[in-house]
Amino acid sequence: MKTLLKNGSVVNVFTGEVRRENVLIGDETIIGVGEYSDTEADTVKDISGCTVTPGFIDGHIHIESTMLSPSEFAKAVLPHGTTAVVADPHEIANVCGTKGIDFMLAMSEGLPLTVFINIPSCVPAMPLDESGAEILAADMTRYFRLPRVLGLAEMMNYPGVLAGDKQVMDKIAAAKAAGKVIDGHAPHRAER
Repeated sequence: MKTLLKNGSVVNVFTGEVRRENVLIGDETIIGVGEYSDTEADTVKDISGCTVTPGFIDGHIHIESTMLSPSEFAKAVLPHGTTAVVADPHEIANVCGTKGIDFMLAMSEGLPLTVFINIPSCVPAMPLDESGAEILAADMTRYFRLPRVLGLAEMMNYPGVLAGDKQVMDKIAAAKAAGKVIDGHAPHRAER
């Protein structure tokens, strides 16, 4: 099934241009942007006055902090153009450990919103915390094999990185060995 969207303003995120273009879609895939005739599609929609953009990607979100399940979160963000997120299930992991990560992976599977996961790096957030769980490098390695897991989430323990703390460095090494992204925090020095 092919659909032709005619007369819309198409945003080119590479050049910054907004041009009046037609968009040809086959099933759920964009076939092309440009000049197409009505005969090339099964359905033709005139979208004059509308703007077509690529879906937005939220590069860092804690879905559980929204107090919504992944499916309800998807219902809230999709109408606003967010089509993918990179979630850090840090809070649920602090309470439930790997069971919380497993829950977020399972509940975000098959949604119309693409949910990627980064594995929480600091559970507990700091050694003095009284969280419900602890996640070590050995607990992370199985997740790094999953296609929706992109990497190690925000390494908040930058003092541990700077000091070469063994547990911190083991987590970084596990992500690196799996070829995953390592997301981090860094100390900020104020300019005087």
